Amino acid sequence: MSYTPYTPPPRRPSGWRGWRERIPPNFPWVSAAIGALTVLVFLLQVLSEALTGVDWPVQWGVKYTPLIVNAHEYWRLLTPMFLHAGLLHIGLNMWGLYVLGPELERLLGPWRFALLYIVSAYAGNALSTALTPAPSLGASTAIFGLLGAYLVVFYANQHYLGNLARGIVMQALFWIAVNLVWSLQSSIDMWGHVGGLLGGMLFSAFAGPQWSDFGGKIYDYGAAYLSRRDHRPYRDVAIGAVITLAVFTAAIAMRYPQFLP
Repeated sequence: MSYTPYTPPPRRPSGWRGWRERIPPNFPWVSAAIGALTVLVFLLQVLSEALTGVDWPVQWGVKYTPLIVNAHEYWRLLTPMFLHAGLLHIGLNMWGLYVLGPELERLLGPWRFALLYIVSAYAGNALSTALTPAPSLGASTAIFGLLGAYLVVFYANQHYLGNLARGIVMQALFWIAVNLVWSLQSSIDMWGHVGGLLGGMLFSAFAGPQWSDFGGKIYDYGAAYLSRRDHRPYRDVAIGAVITLAVFTAAIAMRYPQFLP
């Protein structure tokens, strides 16, 4: 009768190292950080209003055209993406980030995804500033940019992903149409949504991934997904960001020449 001595299982590391090892290797850090920061700002809004009767984050950060073009408070072109008007508002936008963000972050990489989110929010708030004086706030400008990026990225890579890419393009078009129709409500900043969508599309046209296989053509999506190589140079990502920011800044300057110092 053979005897095999008992070997205890290896102990998991404790503390920070153990916590890190439990996180999936492709965890969407940027999407999670954006969501956490947005929720934190919303809690500050609630606390501010409860303690002082005034929502000071909104007072300091909402998109308001007169303060942007006349007082040159340019930060208001970005801060609205962290501000929300209520639980339903932030809930819908964070649901959109949860659905669209993690996979798009894995496809683009964390830094390109972060740049897409910021550029889209800027584009949406810039077009809204140029076309309507009404105040507005919310992450929906950036969320529409993510939708636009899905559309452009998969349309540009149809040669590589085939029918799967065409299916995703059709889904993106459907949801873009549904959300634009929803934006026609009087209480919603439609121009912010349109600007975010166009900004995400323009940025992705210059900066989106250009995929091909390591070896020969792979027709199975699963294999292609695992073996894809992005040939987009980093230079194009920077150029895409600069062009997008310049186009939407020019939209404000053409409407309000006093916008530029």
